[in-house]
Amino acid sequence: MFVATLGLPAQSLYTRQPLLERVTSSAADMDDDLVLKRTLYGPLRADETTPEQAALMVEAAKRRVDRVQERIDQAKEMIDQGILARNEIQPLTEELTYRRSALSLAESRARFLKGLSEMARAEQAFDTQDDDTGYRPIQERFDGNGQMSAGVFRKVLLSFEKQFARPLPISANGETAVHKSMGFDHRGRVDVALAPDTAEGAWLREYLQREQIPYYAFRGAVLGRATAAHIHIGPASTRLRVAD
Repeated sequence: MFVATLGLPAQSLYTRQPLLERVTSSAADMDDDLVLKRTLYGPLRADETTPEQAALMVEAAKRRVDRVQERIDQAKEMIDQGILARNEIQPLTEELTYRRSALSLAESRARFLKGLSEMARAEQAFDTQDDDTGYRPIQERFDGNGQMSAGVFRKVLLSFEKQFARPLPISANGETAVHKSMGFDHRGRVDVALAPDTAEGAWLREYLQREQIPYYAFRGAVLGRATAAHIHIGPASTRLRVAD
């Protein structure tokens, strides 16, 4: 019996090389795997990944899912025709589950980076008010002494952990790939994923005020700029110089 779509004997094609190996040994699949090893599974933290890298990461993960799904669909047809045994498809279905998990993780990281970039735009556009549109963002600014050092921030971390018995939920610490790609100097600044009016957010704002540490608080989404409430600790981010 022959496989019409490939023009090769079914027995020689599928006994010499397992179904999963036919996928993983392809140049395209190896290239996509390399992309994920550099981005999703590499040493880079999420905030060290650029938006462009995040897009490539998601695309590579999706292609890897589609590639296995296509092979499963082909194999099911051959099972129905009696060409393949049903258990021969098992490695492919297990691989599909793994690759779907990788895609979900890649999409989650891409959403995080998108939110980070939108928070950065919100911080940069803090003083822009939209009174006439009905979309005026609810924002708070505290200048304090205008400074924040590593030592001062360590005190913030330790005080928060002592108060709430959990780490401060930091979304961006210092310079990130997202901020840099947007031309913002985020060195010496920290973004915290806390809504300002929660118990934790209110405590943090009171602490920062007491210690004269500057911050910017966003109580909700800013139309076209930010998707979530957060607190930016430190002075406003400035524009990077060309030399940077």
